[in-house]
Amino acid sequence: MNLRLSLLFVFSTTILAVAPGSISASDPLEAMTRKIAVEITEHGKAYDDLVELTARGHRLSGSDGAARAVEWGKRKMESYGFDRVVLQPVQVPHWTRGDVEQATVTSTPKPISLQVAALGNSVGTHKEGLEAGVVEVQSLEEVKKLGAAVRGKIVFYNRPMDPKRKNKFKAYGEAVDQRVAGASVAAKQGAVAVLVRSMSTLPDDSFPHTGMLMYEKDVEKIPAAALSIRSANALAALLKENPKLTVKLELSAAQHPLVPSFNVIGEITGRDLPHEYVLVGGHLDSWDLGTGAHDDGAGVAQSIEVARAFKALGIRPRRTVRVVLFMAEEFGSFGAAEYAKQVKEKGEKHYAAIESDSGGFAPTGFSVEGNEEAVAAVKRWSPYLTPLHAGEIEKGGSGADIAALGPLGAIAIGFVPDSTHYFDFHHSALDRIDAVSKKDLHAGAAAIAVLTYLLAEKDK
Repeated sequence: MNLRLSLLFVFSTTILAVAPGSISASDPLEAMTRKIAVEITEHGKAYDDLVELTARGHRLSGSDGAARAVEWGKRKMESYGFDRVVLQPVQVPHWTRGDVEQATVTSTPKPISLQVAALGNSVGTHKEGLEAGVVEVQSLEEVKKLGAAVRGKIVFYNRPMDPKRKNKFKAYGEAVDQRVAGASVAAKQGAVAVLVRSMSTLPDDSFPHTGMLMYEKDVEKIPAAALSIRSANALAALLKENPKLTVKLELSAAQHPLVPSFNVIGEITGRDLPHEYVLVGGHLDSWDLGTGAHDDGAGVAQSIEVARAFKALGIRPRRTVRVVLFMAEEFGSFGAAEYAKQVKEKGEKHYAAIESDSGGFAPTGFSVEGNEEAVAAVKRWSPYLTPLHAGEIEKGGSGADIAALGPLGAIAIGFVPDSTHYFDFHHSALDRIDAVSKKDLHAGAAAIAVLTYLLAEKDK
C-alpha cells in the first residue's frame, strides 16, 4: 500500500472508530484536512528546510549566524510565494561564551578535567580563573540554609531531572530553577561561582547542556557553568571521598550591549477576515553548542511548512495565517515582547496562536493556555487531529513566544510532541540535524497545519 492510500486509510478508519457521528462523510473540513496532511507527509519541505537552516551554523542571539538565519527565513517565505513577508526590528541581547571553558579538580594527585559549558548570560572569570572549595547542594533552599558555609566556595547544584516522570517537560520544569536562579541565590550567601548539573535525561551524558541564567538586580554576578551528567556524577563521588576538594574554573564568557535584529513575519491573507490572525510560529535563535535542530529549528521549519502547504494547495482560509519566526527566545523572549507590544499598539486581533517549541518528535496533541472555554474551543477539533496521532488536547502552557497574546484575546496553543528523548539533545552539542526524524517532523507539521486551518476557517 503506498503512502497516500495508507494515510487515507488511517484517516477514514480512525475517525470512524474514535468519533462516530461527529464528522460526516461529506464534511468539507474533513476532506480539506486530509488534503493538507497528505500534501505535507508526501510532498513536505520542512525537513529540507531544516537541513538548510542548520547548515548555516548556530543562531545565538546577536550573532552572525542569527543574522544569516533572518535572511534565510525571509528568502524562504518569499520563495514559497507568501502574500506578505516583512522583518520586524527588535533589539536583542548579545552574549558570547569565548574560547575558554575549563573546570579542573585541582586537589587530587593528578588534576581531573570536568566537561563544562558556560550558562547563557554568565560573566567570565578572571583570565587566570578562580579556584575554590566546592559545596554540593540539591536545591536553592539548601543554599539559603547553609548561609555562610558557602562563602568563598563554588556551589555545585546536583539535583537531577526526575527520571520517573513520563512527561519530561514537567521533569525539566521541576529541576531548572537551579540553573536559572542558582547563581544569584549562591552569590547572596557569598559564593564565588556555581556549577549546575545539566538538564539532561541521558544517564551518562558526556555533553554539558547550556541554557540561560537570570541574575537578580543589585546582586553580584558570579560565573556559572553547566556540568555534563558524567562530570556531575564524578564530582559528587569525589566530594564524598574528600569534602575539602578544590576546583579551578576558567570561563571567557562576556555580555555585550544590545544589538539590532528582527522577527521574520510572513502571511497568507485571509479571504473574509484579513485583519483577524491565526499565528503559527517558533523561535529562530538557538544555542551555540549545536545547530538548534530540535530547539527550535524544527518549530521554524514546521511553521513555514504550514503556509507553504496552503499555498501549494491553493488554500486561502477566512482568517489571515501569519507565520512568525521570533528572535531571542533563549535570552528572555525579546522578539516575542516586541511582537506583543506592536500587536497591542496596532490593535491587531489574534484569534489564535500556535507555537512549536518542543522538538521535532512525533506528535501527541496540543496544550491550551487559558480558561476551560479556550480549551473547549480547541478540543472540538480533536476528531480531525486524532488520525494524525495529535488528538490529545489538554489545558497547559502554550509557549514563551505566544503567551503574551493570550491576555490580548488569542487562544494560545502549544504543540506537544513526544517528550521521551527531547532533553537528550536540548541545549547541547547533540542538537543537530541527524537527531531529527523526517517522518516525525513532517507528521508534526501536518498536525499543526490541520489545526491552523481549522482555526483560521472557523465561522466565529
